[in-house]
Amino acid sequence: MLPREALDFILTHVAIGSTVVEFGSGHGSELLAERFRLISFEHDEEWLGVTSSHYIHASIQSNHYSDLEGETGWYDAKTVIDNWPKDIDCVIIDGPPGAIGRTGILSIIDLLREVPIILVDDVDRPQELKLSQTLAEQLDLQTKICEVEKPRQSGTDRRYAILSRGDKI
Repeated sequence: MLPREALDFILTHVAIGSTVVEFGSGHGSELLAERFRLISFEHDEEWLGVTSSHYIHASIQSNHYSDLEGETGWYDAKTVIDNWPKDIDCVIIDGPPGAIGRTGILSIIDLLREVPIILVDDVDRPQELKLSQTLAEQLDLQTKICEVEKPRQSGTDRRYAILSRGDKI
């Protein structure tokens, strides 16, 4: 689940009724779906329909960018592109799980160019941190790395990154 601090940031900085896209859904999705037009790209059929979000099933496919990083793949890019909404105010990158990989989102980087806020969860892990840095560089975004008060169950620290245009952070 997205950390409470990340959810609070979104609730504070994204206008009610705005369109939010999330990659990977979780229990926090319901809170977001209550306030925003939430579109959830999800590969795991068991998570489809768990909350009142608008779910789009996108299977995991091999992907050039994922291959370069030794990852399993990413959501089917054609499904993402075909279902990409207009006027997105926030994108949350919290899936697929780290064991699969998230670098494949670079295959749709052009769709992210107008998004004012992108939140990348789990940047305490090297691959997600690298992804957030690559996105910030390629999209010319400001970055803020945020600490989560509650550590992971393993006891390690947890962080997320906020990438934004202008004065959003």
